[in-house]
Amino acid sequence: SNAVIQNVPDDFATEIPPALLAGESKQVRFLKTFQSANVVKWYITHCVCLCVCSLSSSVLQGFTCTGVRTIRKVQVKRLIRACRRRGQNRVTLVETQLTCMYNLIRGDSDVTSFDLYPPDMLLFYDYSLVPLASCRSYFEQLADADFFVFSSALLYKRTALFDNARSCLGITSTSLTQDNILVLGNMCCSLDGSYIENSDPSILEKLNNCRDLTRLQATAVQTLLLSGRTQFGYGNKPSTWNGETLEQLGNLPLYLTSTFYENFDRVITDVWCLKHLFCCCEQRTKKRFLRSFLSSCTVGNITQVTISDETFPFDYDDITQFNCCLSAETVVNNLDAITNKVDEEEYLRIVLNKLQEVGVFLDQVQLLGPASRLAATDDINRWNITQLDTLSALMDSSDGEWEPSLAKAIISKYLSKAGNELGSAELNAIGGVNLCSLDADVLKTISQKSLNESAVLDVSICTLDKKKELFTIARQAFSDTTRSNISPSSYMRTRPFVGRRKHTNFISLDCSVLFCFFKKVSSFLTF
Repeated sequence: SNAVIQNVPDDFATEIPPALLAGESKQVRFLKTFQSANVVKWYITHCVCLCVCSLSSSVLQGFTCTGVRTIRKVQVKRLIRACRRRGQNRVTLVETQLTCMYNLIRGDSDVTSFDLYPPDMLLFYDYSLVPLASCRSYFEQLADADFFVFSSALLYKRTALFDNARSCLGITSTSLTQDNILVLGNMCCSLDGSYIENSDPSILEKLNNCRDLTRLQATAVQTLLLSGRTQFGYGNKPSTWNGETLEQLGNLPLYLTSTFYENFDRVITDVWCLKHLFCCCEQRTKKRFLRSFLSSCTVGNITQVTISDETFPFDYDDITQFNCCLSAETVVNNLDAITNKVDEEEYLRIVLNKLQEVGVFLDQVQLLGPASRLAATDDINRWNITQLDTLSALMDSSDGEWEPSLAKAIISKYLSKAGNELGSAELNAIGGVNLCSLDADVLKTISQKSLNESAVLDVSICTLDKKKELFTIARQAFSDTTRSNISPSSYMRTRPFVGRRKHTNFISLDCSVLFCFFKKVSSFLTF
């Protein structure tokens, strides 16, 4: 019966009525035979009286945002916490799953209880929300994370994490102490050679756990070993190294040159190399086969018919298959339909990359939707943003917020066309938050008429110099015909451009300006 169950397609798991699975132990055995997100959905949908800690790691690896969309939050949190496992039971998760997990718990009161959640998920925390007093605890829990889970687009986070760790631990040089290394853990795998050479020798233990080393890292490891400062060998000197030393170093010798091996007896090195040669060749052969297998579409090419199906893109829960099965031509011809259905960041990034293969034209830019938020400044500079409709489509807040630098690039590209300006329609499309991304010199060009005819703009996040420019324009644009008094309506329209700070009263505009302003509104204000 076990052999029959193992041959049942994963998709059928959700169709098995729970009543046919008698007993908790049988449910556990059954669930362990399936390797997809369908098991997680089946378990939740049927409210199986089963502790999530009983689910196998292979089942938990099927966690997806779409799979838990209809699940109660308390159950989702239990699933996320259950993914905190170590050693052979470690739950291998990819970037899309980890970002999804963090977004699901980021607003909870226990979000800073770092020991409750998978270490890999901590990689995607908003570090600005980590209390300074808890930063060491955060990095201690992060030590077991896989720092190579980041995609190329989010690789900057790895650098930012180390910068924050240096600040938290008070690291001011490339010489890491044993305590620093203990806290950093797997983060040591991303350090450059200068840190490896100058740090406490215990760093070699962490580097031995790395999935790979760069050439410069390997050179630094060899330099450290030959320095005689390490814990390996008798007396820590290369002249005393033997076969036991090679075994203690684990996989590190695989990255080293003949200069290192000259310190060993030839017979010892030959035996060791033969032993590890077959192991490494077997692993590399498997990896080559897996890469070859994953580089082709095995689920089915994505077509217009596929996209129109209500289950799309759920059938492509493997991001590699989504990439292989989606052609640039299909994206161009069905961009609106795809961006309306695909919402996970990594999938949208693939959509954007496909467009870049063939170039993005005016009509495609308007249809990018949430995918536009993943673009870089260089991408935006290639876009055709000359029409107001295009600007409005890109500024649509329902597709997500823009990074200030990217919002500035879009608006600047629009203004670069002769005749385009920051008129009332443009101001309404851009909104106050994105308007604050522009330089003060650009804001000066806004006419009183444009500001007077635009909707209310929230410019509270603007810097002081930008608020001053906007206030000067607003004061003239909203002024009354008689200057002896300022009407309540005029005051209310001008007030957003005065602004407030978090811990102070009105911003530090020129004192004479504020004195005049408040003197004129005092007739109708009650303090």
